[in-house]
Amino acid sequence: MTVLIATDVFGKTPALASLVRSLGQDCLVISPFDDEQSDFRSEQVAYQAFIAQGGLTRYVEKIIALLEEQQFEAKHNAEHNAEQNSAHNPENKLDVIGFSVGASALWMVAASSLARKIASAHLFYGSRIREYTHLQALCPTRLILAEREAAFDPAKLLHQLRQNKTAELLVELAPNTNHGFMNPYSGGFCVKAQAKYTQELALRLQSKAAPHTPQISRSEAALAA
Repeated sequence: MTVLIATDVFGKTPALASLVRSLGQDCLVISPFDDEQSDFRSEQVAYQAFIAQGGLTRYVEKIIALLEEQQFEAKHNAEHNAEQNSAHNPENKLDVIGFSVGASALWMVAASSLARKIASAHLFYGSRIREYTHLQALCPTRLILAEREAAFDPAKLLHQLRQNKTAELLVELAPNTNHGFMNPYSGGFCVKAQAKYTQELALRLQSKAAPHTPQISRSEAALAA
């Protein structure tokens, strides 16, 4: 099982690597930048670099390209591992996790035809989602909004999304949090919230990754005896 993580404007950091280890799954990490690891002095500097790199539009394009590449590789590998793929992940879908601009980018992808490649999406404080509330998620999607945002009222966004929601969408406010609560490099970091949601994600992903053991009916058991 592979998990795709779309980072925030800080990109690939040691803290994110620690989160990946906590999830206990094979993870593909994509960031807005081409560097293997980013090192920004502040969130403002990181955001300026994000805009210079092409902003949200470019980030969406990078994620789409990666998903299409994964689709090609999955098709190729299926020819050699047909039995294993059909048993564990017949459609080779990815679980995706996004933070901030990564969440906003994945929100747009989840509303596109590539949603068919996503098993589930967990999107944290994607503030730009407020500009795309007309989109509808086409795969199981969970939006976790910070309770407080500097630029808008998350409670109003939650209400708007719930009015337009489909069966695929769950929206919630993380109590007593600010934007960036999952990232130690952010001014809104919250140890308690990070620990809570990291544990939730790890448990959900582990339960999905566990191999399914077919149940034997009484009649089958009698024949086996």
